[in-house]
Amino acid sequence: MVVCTTNATPSRGQLSVDTNRPIYESGVKIYYFSLCALGPLCFSLHFARWINHNIIGFDIIHIHGLYRFPPTYCAWRARMVGVPYLIRPHGSLNPLLYKQSHYSLALKRLYERLFEFPNLNNASAIHYTSNAELNSALFLGINSTPVVISNGIDWPPYHHLPENGAFRKQLNLDKNAPLILFLGRINFVKGLDLLIPALARIARSIPDVHLSVVGPDNDDYGRNVKKWCQNQQVENNVSFEGYVSPDIARQAYVDADVFVLPSYTENFGMTVVEAMACGCPVVISDRVNIWRDVHDAGAGLVVGLNSDQLAEAIVKLLKDKDAATAMGQRGRHTAKKKYAWPNIVGQLTGVYQELIKNNAPSE
Repeated sequence: MVVCTTNATPSRGQLSVDTNRPIYESGVKIYYFSLCALGPLCFSLHFARWINHNIIGFDIIHIHGLYRFPPTYCAWRARMVGVPYLIRPHGSLNPLLYKQSHYSLALKRLYERLFEFPNLNNASAIHYTSNAELNSALFLGINSTPVVISNGIDWPPYHHLPENGAFRKQLNLDKNAPLILFLGRINFVKGLDLLIPALARIARSIPDVHLSVVGPDNDDYGRNVKKWCQNQQVENNVSFEGYVSPDIARQAYVDADVFVLPSYTENFGMTVVEAMACGCPVVISDRVNIWRDVHDAGAGLVVGLNSDQLAEAIVKLLKDKDAATAMGQRGRHTAKKKYAWPNIVGQLTGVYQELIKNNAPSE
């Protein structure tokens, strides 16, 4: 297996890695190709040259993402030379995100017509991570076969969880103080505009409640969130921790009384699975696409996009410790059974084998 990506970061910076040459990590060959920017357009000549020279040697290609040069170019070249490929949209075909663009929406529609739709409609399969993500993309009428396979979680780091307390100590919180955790990008889609008013309502009945907002700030959106905290008079109940390492994130899940993700759209919800793996009960919106799994497993509470419903669900778990503990235990069991990598790898391998077989020349 070979992984090809670029040295770009979500913040438009660049990774400090050896570019354009293979790096071996856990036995996997990885290429980080240098990326060049020309206004809003980014491209990589090194990536294109490597794909042109090597693509014919692969049995199948799994392409992640849309609306970027590497996935678009790779899918186009695979089409041209007849190598089977599947595309994973990563939620970008959800109607809410489909109707938005960082640049010109007209340019996005043109890009789709010229490149993305031909690539999607000629793919061997489209890989969705939930039935909800698949259903949200039906309006586009994509011809390719859909497959639904969840994201996976590496279980060994969750096998032995850390002792309680270290994250609370970092926050200078008493061990009994009610702790709500939000962990993810600070971005408009995450529903923080619902969570902050919900926190204000919660604080009226639980004055010592604390919300820890963990994750990187996207497009300076955190400034809006902090302003809402001031307007709602809960700035003393909230801390912003920024990006944290996976080890500290696991500690945060373990120490939190409840994990909250009230997103407007979430094609999967990896942080929800991480929280479940740590035995933390969750409160999520019904726009997080694994909400049915959470509901059916009894691993947390699912609410609409409504601050009052959100506050009510959080208060219920903060005040009913026995119910919260039981939900956390069920969530941990579900995360291991449903989302651990061995199960996911088996499903992916089956799909790969079927697509390769279907693409084999007839005798």
